[in-house]
Amino acid sequence: MAEKPKLKPRRLKGHDDSTTCCIASRQRSHVIVTSGDDGRVCWFDLRCPDVPQLVMDVSVEPVSSLCFKSGMEDMIYVSSGKEIKCFDVRLATAQWKPLENYNYNKEEINKVVCNSKSTFLAAADDNGEVKIIDIRQQCLYKTLRAGHTSICSTVEFLPWRSWEVISGGLDSMLMLWDFSKGRPYKAVDFATFDVSSGIAGRCVNPAFVHAIAVPEVDMLDKLDKICAVARGDGAINVINIETEMAATRSKSSSNSRKGSHSKSKDGSSSSNTDTDQNGKKRLHLDYTLGGHTAAISCLAFSLFGERGKFLISGGNDKMVKVWNWSRYSDVGLSDGNINDVLHLNIEVPRKVNWLCTTSADTDNLVVCDTSKVVKVYSITYTRLSAWIYLPGCLLCDSLPDSMPTGTKVVLNQNMVQSGVPLCSTCGEQVGLNDNGEVFVACHECNFPICKACFEHEINEDHRVCLRCGTPYEERTKVDDFHEIEVHENQSTMASEINNSQDVGHHARHVSTASTVDSEVHEVHEVHEESGKSTWKTRVESWKGKGKKNKKKKAEPNAEHEATIPPEQQMEETRPKEAAAAAPLSVIIPMPKSKIAPYRTVIIMRLIILGLFFHYRVTNPVHSAFPLWLTSIICEIWFAFSWVLDQFPKWYPINRQTFIDNLSARFEREGEPNELAAVDFFVSTVDPLKEPPLITANTVLSILAVDYPVDKVSCYVSDDGAAMLTFESLVETADFARKWVPFCKKFSIEPRAPEFYFSQKIDYLKDKVQPSFVKERRAMKRDYEEYKVRVNALVAKAQKTPEEGWTMQDGTPWPGNNSRDHPGMIQVFLGHTGARDTEGNELPRLVYVSREKRPGYQHHKKAGAENALVRVSAVLTNAPFILNLDCDHYVNNSKAVREAMCFLMDPEVGRDVCYVQFPQRFDGIDHSDRYANRNTVFFDVNMKGLDGIQGPVYVGTGCVFNRQALYGYSPPSMPNLPRSSCCCFPSKKSTTDVYRNAKREELEAATLNLKEMDNYDEHERSMLISNMSFEKTFGLSTVFIESTLMENGGVPESADPSMLIKEAIHVISCGYEEKTEWGKEIGWIYGSVTEDILSGFKMQCRGWRSIYCMPLRPAFKGSAPINLSDRLHQVLRWALGSVEIFLSRHCPLWYGFAGGRLKWLQRMAYINTIVYPFTSLPLIAYCTLPAICLLTGKFIIPTLSNVASVLFLGLFLSIIITSVLELRWSGVSIEDLWRNEQFWVIGGVSAHLFAVFQGFLKMLAGVDTNFTVTAKAAEDTEFGELYLVKWTTLLIPPTTLIIVNMVGVVAGFSDALNGGYESWGPLFGKVFFAFWVIFHLYPFLKGLMGRQNRTPTIVVLWSVLLASVFSLIWVKINPFVNKVDSETIADTCIAIDC
Repeated sequence: MAEKPKLKPRRLKGHDDSTTCCIASRQRSHVIVTSGDDGRVCWFDLRCPDVPQLVMDVSVEPVSSLCFKSGMEDMIYVSSGKEIKCFDVRLATAQWKPLENYNYNKEEINKVVCNSKSTFLAAADDNGEVKIIDIRQQCLYKTLRAGHTSICSTVEFLPWRSWEVISGGLDSMLMLWDFSKGRPYKAVDFATFDVSSGIAGRCVNPAFVHAIAVPEVDMLDKLDKICAVARGDGAINVINIETEMAATRSKSSSNSRKGSHSKSKDGSSSSNTDTDQNGKKRLHLDYTLGGHTAAISCLAFSLFGERGKFLISGGNDKMVKVWNWSRYSDVGLSDGNINDVLHLNIEVPRKVNWLCTTSADTDNLVVCDTSKVVKVYSITYTRLSAWIYLPGCLLCDSLPDSMPTGTKVVLNQNMVQSGVPLCSTCGEQVGLNDNGEVFVACHECNFPICKACFEHEINEDHRVCLRCGTPYEERTKVDDFHEIEVHENQSTMASEINNSQDVGHHARHVSTASTVDSEVHEVHEVHEESGKSTWKTRVESWKGKGKKNKKKKAEPNAEHEATIPPEQQMEETRPKEAAAAAPLSVIIPMPKSKIAPYRTVIIMRLIILGLFFHYRVTNPVHSAFPLWLTSIICEIWFAFSWVLDQFPKWYPINRQTFIDNLSARFEREGEPNELAAVDFFVSTVDPLKEPPLITANTVLSILAVDYPVDKVSCYVSDDGAAMLTFESLVETADFARKWVPFCKKFSIEPRAPEFYFSQKIDYLKDKVQPSFVKERRAMKRDYEEYKVRVNALVAKAQKTPEEGWTMQDGTPWPGNNSRDHPGMIQVFLGHTGARDTEGNELPRLVYVSREKRPGYQHHKKAGAENALVRVSAVLTNAPFILNLDCDHYVNNSKAVREAMCFLMDPEVGRDVCYVQFPQRFDGIDHSDRYANRNTVFFDVNMKGLDGIQGPVYVGTGCVFNRQALYGYSPPSMPNLPRSSCCCFPSKKSTTDVYRNAKREELEAATLNLKEMDNYDEHERSMLISNMSFEKTFGLSTVFIESTLMENGGVPESADPSMLIKEAIHVISCGYEEKTEWGKEIGWIYGSVTEDILSGFKMQCRGWRSIYCMPLRPAFKGSAPINLSDRLHQVLRWALGSVEIFLSRHCPLWYGFAGGRLKWLQRMAYINTIVYPFTSLPLIAYCTLPAICLLTGKFIIPTLSNVASVLFLGLFLSIIITSVLELRWSGVSIEDLWRNEQFWVIGGVSAHLFAVFQGFLKMLAGVDTNFTVTAKAAEDTEFGELYLVKWTTLLIPPTTLIIVNMVGVVAGFSDALNGGYESWGPLFGKVFFAFWVIFHLYPFLKGLMGRQNRTPTIVVLWSVLLASVFSLIWVKINPFVNKVDSETIADTCIAIDC
């Protein structure tokens, strides 16, 4: 095995931040060009001192890649951000201006390369694309986009094929492209692992392709046409490209008639070599040969000695490895001596970003790592195959003139001394001073920096410590190392620094679930630097004269502060007290100029409606009486629905919050944080319909909220007990250790990584930290790696093994049977769990899967939410609960603070049961074809309800007062009996003590009991049992005691070691039996829309709710933009309303006894349960136009002048009401029109089916299953919008469209045959028919799909129903007056037949 000496290389200094790239000149081998995150390009001459000969500040963003223009190395291409710039170093100026500028890439460029003829550039970017740029024409030649599905990290031209490039990416794919055609012809997938190969212990990192090395033209004779691939799992593959292409052609020709495409899957072989079909061997260099143990970031063929003889790799394991891979191509090499391929290891201080080789006076290896110093290792290769390192200046050190044959290699090196810390700037040892003691620059914080870097800082006029900011000035005035006190604590300093150094990775231990207890698994992964440079702590205030006078100015300020009189100090504290006493929120009523006309028009419209109905009833149409009667009934119902919908909008208001005042009141400096704790609930069922990646983004956004970490706990309910959900949560907890500190450091929004990285905005806006771009790029790559892991779990879960899933320890997964499994709880992160990469505490993350057994009713989502209420009460018991659907992420990190402005306000929050946020959605088509945004409801109706008693609960994005969920009444109101129904009084004994009174008695009794000397847990349990609390809350004394704590917190009497066991107990399937859960407390059972019912019960007790609409939406989710899924979603909502209507909780009769539900609020709740019944008159009303056109009859008689005025007034009042509503609400007219259209579409389809299903459930006991709406969309933007899925809900609207179209055709035919007088009556009928067609137009458009196709079965059913209806009509014709034979005979005589 190769030796691994620790050496001191030559150090090239010129960058102020991490170095990113280095290239060596072919024409002038002593010239090295480097780039860094500081946006600087430095030119070094190895014959000169270790400072740049030329410095080019080319960008404010980090420079990611460099390349020379082939044959013209005075010109260099630089990639920075999304831009490529070309500079000519011969035109040196103070401000460098590019000769050429290319801005074709959509995302950050990872690598730019020029072909050997200097005709094309290739640029690989984060968007997964490769841009081919024509240098001569200075334009984009081709975009290669149909290959990579993730970040494209590297690209190279093939020197022996002028029109081909090879690229690799974080999708683990190696793509060979013919860029003249713009498509790949070969793909090698490194992600597929051959289980039968026998390779064990493979790295857990995905096999991403991070770098590619292709030999230059002059190496081809020796090396053949090969490609070396550096992978993310620490392995290197050397493949023969021509052999791969030959295999592709052979396979393509043999399978051409089958339409096969070329895609090979690379699996590792057990012997580290793999023989292809032409007898050539693939070389696989991994950790079994002493290779890398972490991802390989760079790879290059050597340019010294025999060019290409050595393959040099650098990785994240801080190792540079030299592979004598040419031995592999020698004749006679066998698998037995393949281990000799690794020739040398070089340990470097930091992770390697880039490397290159050059042959100047000696052979040199140039390494760019995550520090700001470029390392140059000087190497000489002798005939003994030994390596000699020449540290220091190349002009001073040299080898002896002669070496005797057979003499061993002498290594002239400064070996690393044990116990000496490493410099935080260059990564080398700090070194010793003249007294032989560890060099110390700053005596305040003992910041490790070597003497050379310290002198460089002083020369650069940086005279303050990079860590603590203490000036170096006093230190430099005295002789370097003469004070004894300087080294008093050197041992302590050295030990502290050594303890803080990076000690590498440990693989994550995958957690396993327990049905009885749960472990809190810590991830012992020590924080690595990850490219962070201490130079970024330098701020602009250190520069110039200001920093020299900083200390002098600080002293007078200190003296001034000491002399401030107490009276003045009191005056200075008054603004703070005033801020703490300032209001947390205010109500902003609608301006009278907007609301007064609105109310006036509503009253006028109501009067006009009365006059209109008087006219309609007193003027029947005798010739079409059934049609007239039907229309009158429908219009009366529509008027009733309008009243229910309109009057709850009588008092609309807006609210404004002041989160700064909240911080001033509850987060005072020097005092404990007094903000209330919050428990987040996230519920999911089926990970195949609700992808784990979406759930994970929701969880990550919760963990990164702008709120004290010890006040946040996230509970994830997995009601499907899927191992896929559990494993993805393990990966999410691990990734959160990196993601959370990144979000809080740079204050990014939103904090869901998938949506943050997909934003099409300028992410540099308002980001002034110089390290932001660098860390963002690193985080994006970490997220891509995380996505690969999660997607791999999803792919694996597509096929369940026959024996079921097994955990890491070999035991079966308890949830293999999703309908029969024990309860499971796993705690991640939190106070006792793993910390983030900066050593800070993270919010607690808890996985919960409640017990399920056959024969028990589990109540779907409502039951899962109630289980989370109990678990959270036992473990954390935060006073407030925020529940989210798995597809609703936190879009505003301050959303919790917005809610606390109401809930923690002593004047406002006492009677508030919940704060509801509006729902906002991503991924909806621009026209919002199916009104998915529900803008009218959230921006109009909910504002109106907020002015009465508060908005209704809509199921997600809601912060609850935990006490309201427990069935207690508001503190400001007297207690109510458990049943407040006026029509169905409670059958329970009147001697029952009200729950609130029992609570007060229990609190007093428990307090007295604790004061007794012989107090024990048994007496407490007996007391709680005697107080009848177990009949309400269940058999858990720990949980019952938690319900008494209004301010939250775990009871003092609770045993921490038993909390998990108690939490398992409260989620058992029989816990809720004979209790009030789902009846009076928690989420209420009895409807699939448990949200409306639960909120209604709370407000009947006297609670009020608040509607909070921050400028930045608090939460965002995904909506089913597909027509069929959207209709099924509306069907579920409507079915829930019908179930409430048919239950004892119907707002028509429930909750009158207490009188706590305001009348306008009750009217709104009535509207939410009766709107599905509007489908019956709506179906009839939409059919009337077709009937009128087919029969020639109409529902309105000939209009008089008064009737015309009434009709005109009615239409104008409808229009004016809508306009004024838009005026005060800010809703657009397009949103209003979409809402009207989908009201008709949903009314004639989903609402109609909901009514029938609701009555079937009540009368026949036929239950309907809850269908989870799929949350995933197609890869293409709005691709799912055009997907048509068969469902019976499509039949009624399709039939209505066909019938009305047929009616219009028949009406025009009759008018043509009837003459001039027939056109007048036709106008009203056609207008009516087109009203129906226009409202159903989005449905018709969705039905046609992208390719204007409709499912055949939909067309057949619709045509069949329309035909049957027409035939029956012709046969029966009930609305045409019967004419007897005598009348016909008289008519014939009159016309002289």
